[in-house]
Amino acid sequence: MTTPGRLTVDKSGRVRGPASIDYNDPWPCVNGRYPVTGAMQGVLMHTMVGNLAGTIASFNDPARQASAHFGISQQGHIHQFGPLGTGWEAWHAMAANLTWYGIEHADNGDQHNPLTAEQVTASAQLVECLSAFAGFPLQVTDSTSGHGYGTHVMGGAAWGGHTCPGPGPRAGQRGDIVALARQIRAAATGPQRFPSGRWQYNAKTMGNLSLSGLADRQGCDVADIWWETANLNSEHWIAEWGPLQRTYLNGGRWGFPLPDGIVLWLP
Repeated sequence: MTTPGRLTVDKSGRVRGPASIDYNDPWPCVNGRYPVTGAMQGVLMHTMVGNLAGTIASFNDPARQASAHFGISQQGHIHQFGPLGTGWEAWHAMAANLTWYGIEHADNGDQHNPLTAEQVTASAQLVECLSAFAGFPLQVTDSTSGHGYGTHVMGGAAWGGHTCPGPGPRAGQRGDIVALARQIRAAATGPQRFPSGRWQYNAKTMGNLSLSGLADRQGCDVADIWWETANLNSEHWIAEWGPLQRTYLNGGRWGFPLPDGIVLWLP
C-alpha cells in the first residue's frame, strides 16, 4: 500500500495537498466566529449521523448554530468549513471550541457503520497536518486535559453531552488513523537521526536495521561508526567491544541486519 501524501496549510488557512478537498462557500462558514483561539490540544472525532451534503447544508444554515473545521465523506472527500491559524472558531463542541479542532465523518445515518478505508486515509492526512501545524502529538487521547486525537463524547456535559462518535466502532478506529498519520509523517520527513554517543540496537522497537542503513540515517560512513566503536584511545572500548561486534565486523556484510543487542558508538 502506498503511503498517502502529506497535507499542508497555506497562508489563507486552507489545507492543500494530494487529497480531494473543497472549501466552503461562503468562506468561512456562517456558523463560526473570530475570537482569538487558544493553543490547540488536538482533534475531536465527530460522526455526522448522515452524509456530507446534508452536513454542509446544516452548517451553512445560521439557525443551526453548529459547524466544524472539516467534514469527510464516505468516499474520502474533505470539505473545509473555515480557515486554520486565523483565530476562526468552529462551533462543534461548546467548551472545547477554542482548543480543539473538529472533524465530522459521514456515516450514512448510522453511527454503527465503521469508517470506510477512504475516510481513515483522509482523516489520517488531516490529523497529521493539524498535528504538525499546531504542535500537538500524534497519539490517541481520551482525556479533556490530554493532547492528540480525542472524541466529542469525552467532554461530557461541558462539551454538549453527546455520545458522538458512537456508540459503534468509530472511536476505536482512531488508533489506525494515528498509526497511518505517523507513516505519512515518516515518509515525508524520513527517519530521525539517533543522538551521538552510545547506542544499543533493539530489533523489536527499531525494526530491521543494517549497519549501512544506520550509517545512512546518521549521515556518515560505516567506517565512522566502527571508528567510534572500536577506537583504541576511547575509554569505552574495553567495556563495549565483544562477540556481537566482532562477529558482525568479521562478516563484512554491512547490508545484513544488525544482531539484536549490539552496542555501537555513533558519531
